[in-house]
Amino acid sequence: MRWILTAAALLGLLIAMGTHSPGWLAFGVLLALFCGIGAAFAFVDLQIQASSRSEYMSPGEIEALKATLKPQQPDSNRLPPPASP
Repeated sequence: MRWILTAAALLGLLIAMGTHSPGWLAFGVLLALFCGIGAAFAFVDLQIQASSRSEYMSPGEIEALKATLKPQQPDSNRLPPPASP
């Protein structure tokens, strides 16, 4: 899809540069603008997906994370919670 948008943006530029009609000029400029922005977003999305990690953790990663967590030690120096009125 990103290559189709890129080709459509280039086509819009060619239309805008090659015409003498104001209507075709506006059409070419708008086509180039919208398709160029869409192609840029498509390429940015591709880079983000390529560099992002999976949303889910494997069982081995979960076990490694659990091993790094320390169980909470009861602290005898802590104050009791305040009494409710």
